[in-house]
Formats: sequence, C-alpha cells, structure tokens
Amino acid sequence: MPGVERALAAWQARPADSHALLLMDFDGTLVDFELDPAAVRLPASRQMLLQSFGTRADLSAAIVSGRRITDLRERAAAGPGVFYAGLHGLEIEGPGMRFMHHAASEAAPTLGVLVAEVKKATKGLTGVMIEDKGLSIVLHVRGASKADRLHALTRFKALAKPYINDGLLRVLPGDEMTELLPNIDWTKGDAVRAIIRHVESMHKQLVWPVYFGDDATDEDAFEEIGDSGLTIGVGHRTAGASFHVDDPNSVEILLRSILATD
Repeated sequence: MPGVERALAAWQARPADSHALLLMDFDGTLVDFELDPAAVRLPASRQMLLQSFGTRADLSAAIVSGRRITDLRERAAAGPGVFYAGLHGLEIEGPGMRFMHHAASEAAPTLGVLVAEVKKATKGLTGVMIEDKGLSIVLHVRGASKADRLHALTRFKALAKPYINDGLLRVLPGDEMTELLPNIDWTKGDAVRAIIRHVESMHKQLVWPVYFGDDATDEDAFEEIGDSGLTIGVGHRTAGASFHVDDPNSVEILLRSILATD
C-alpha cells in the first residue's frame, strides 16, 4: 500500500513541537457506503482506534461529516474525547466546545415543509431515498436506475428552486447524493479552522492537522489545511489532497500505524 506508506512517512516527519489533530470524514472515509445510510455502523476495530486517540494527551481527533452530531455519536461511539462536526460543520461539539451556526435554524420551517413534498414527489422510485436531517434534506440515489435518478433529481431541484432563488437554501452535490441545506457561507474548512483554534487554545501549542476525506465536500478542508498539515484523499474522487489511500480499510491501517509510532 504505497499511499499508506507515503502518508505515514509524512506523519513521522511532522514538527516535533506540535500537537497533532486527526480530522476524519465519516461515510466513505471511516466506513464504506451502504444503500441505506441508516445501515452504516463503524466497525468495532475502528471504534477502538478512535477511542484510543480520544484518550491521548499528545494528539486530538475529530469526525467531520454531513451527518448530524447525534447520528455520528451513535454510529461512531468514539467516546467523549473526540470532537464531532455535523452538517458539514454547521454544528460542532467536543471537549470544551459547543457550537451551532447562528443562522442554521432559520431555514428549518421551510425544510420541514419541503421534505414532505420531496418524499411525495419521489415516492415509488426504486432505490431513491430521502433523508430528513432536520436542518437539511438529502436525496440518495445509490441504488436507483439511471432513469429514476434523473427523475428524482429533476423533481428535487424543481421543488427547491424557489428557495434557492430566494437565497434561503443551497444545493450541495455529493457521491450518489444531493443535499439541500441552509444557504450559509460556512463549510467543512471553516469547521476545521474553528476546531484547530480551539485545540490550540486548550493545549497552548501549535496544531498540526491531518485531514482524511473522500468527497467534494472535503475539498474545502483540504484547502484550509494546505501545507500547514497533512491532507489524505480516500479513493479517487478528491483532487486537493497531498496523499491518497484506497478505501476505509486503508484508513484503518494508516490510523493503526500512526497509533503505533508514538
């Protein structure tokens, strides 16, 4: 696994006086995708890894995901020492930190009405799923035919168009999914910056961040970190990472290697 070996070498060459911060996307990075997002669970071996990182004094760990924090806590079970950023960073919780973007709830009433309309419009389309996150709506088409995908996406965007034009909502494309969420100028990159600043304040030490991500939504985090840390793309759908590994299994191997080096 040359990608793992190269990333591990970069990890070992990190600044000796820094506090390492491991930040990881969830779906497609720590876990493989499932047709039903509700069926995803973090394997016990990876839970134990995250729990180990969460108890270390010399490093910190965070999960940065489009899922809600309550969902992440249940599925990851990583323990209280790990930071969680949900809704692409609109909400963040962790040791000594609790954040919700002040504008996130403004679109909730609209989204509540819209989700019922979207479910009705896509009812009966095999392999199409609508996920209601409360503060966002996700159209999943991983198990759908090409025709059903196109029909579902067309209806989804048509229903959302008035709210997008009004500037209340925005569309965020992803792997086999499309998300509708509050139109706020805030990304995973902003969440990463906020977590880094908090961890630096906690430990009174410069943070050296490592970010693992597999999707277009992770590109903002890669850009935020740039050359100040280590960026690792999982799979082959990201362009902005410095290193790439194959899949979530490779991520686990790299994390185990990182744990073994210190």
